[in-house]
Amino acid sequence: MTHVLITGADSGLGLALTRVFTDAGSTVAALCRQSTPELDALAPDIHEGVDVTNAAAVYRAAAEMGDRTIDVLINNAGIMIEDNIDRIDIAAVRAQFEVNALGPLSVALAFRKRFRRGSRVVNISSRLGSIADNASGEDYGYRMSKAAQNMLTSNLSIDLAKDEVIVAALHPGIVATGMTGGKGTPADEVARDLKAVIDTLDASRSGQFLDRFGARIPW
Repeated sequence: MTHVLITGADSGLGLALTRVFTDAGSTVAALCRQSTPELDALAPDIHEGVDVTNAAAVYRAAAEMGDRTIDVLINNAGIMIEDNIDRIDIAAVRAQFEVNALGPLSVALAFRKRFRRGSRVVNISSRLGSIADNASGEDYGYRMSKAAQNMLTSNLSIDLAKDEVIVAALHPGIVATGMTGGKGTPADEVARDLKAVIDTLDASRSGQFLDRFGARIPW
């Protein structure tokens, strides 16, 4: 049986990923700040009060889970605060770094000893974090934080290769969630596509930046 750990599992894409993996027969451990009736209905292993910016809370959840092996870690928790060159709040930029870049680092470190040969670490990234693909500017805090997260993916793929752990960044596209005001592709559809890619990840794809269909995105 596959053991999956998902952060930000209480709503949006995280909830959809929890549903898709649960329906497929995986056991899912859900990390979230506060559970929801929708998450409770899926009856996964829920760990509330876990803000990924709080390393102590992340390590507490890891301790609560005991020695359980993690086959798939999905760093999904994230925030986006829109800005542009005429309207930048440095505190908001910093907050996005804390959640989008440092949060996944804390989670990866807390659960590192639970990975086995063939485990997959997936960071939910965004094409907006691609430097080579940037043609529109704006969204400084979000773009910068996701670019930093992409470097985390690259670094982890190198440092965990000796343990044969696979690490990849996945861009889900525009998902119809609260973050996008309900615009985009339904979260359940995106989650199914992402799972299909995650299921096929192997060492040859470790360290890559992929879209929800498995096509490569330039860094």
